[in-house]
Amino acid sequence: MVKTQVCQTLNFLLQKYGPTLTIDEVAEVLKRKPGSVRAAMSMCTETWAIELNSRKVHVGRRVHFPTVDVAKLLTGELLVRTERENN
Repeated sequence: MVKTQVCQTLNFLLQKYGPTLTIDEVAEVLKRKPGSVRAAMSMCTETWAIELNSRKVHVGRRVHFPTVDVAKLLTGELLVRTERENN
C-alpha cells in the first residue's frame, strides 16, 4: 500500500513540478511559508527537515530537492526508513 501511495504522489508531483523542487515549491507542497521551511532546514531541529536537507542538490546557486524524496516524505516512507536505520 505504501508503494502505491508513493507512486501516486510521485506521479502527481512529477507532472506539476518536474524532477526537482525548489525550496519555494517544497513549501507550497507542505503548505508552509518558504521562510519557515528555510528556517527548519538551517536549524535542523525537525526530523523531516534533516532528512530532506541531506538529499538536496545544488544547481548553480539554487537548492533543489529530488521529487522522489519529497514524495517519500509526504507519504511517510522517508521518515519510517530512517527511523528503522537508527534502531
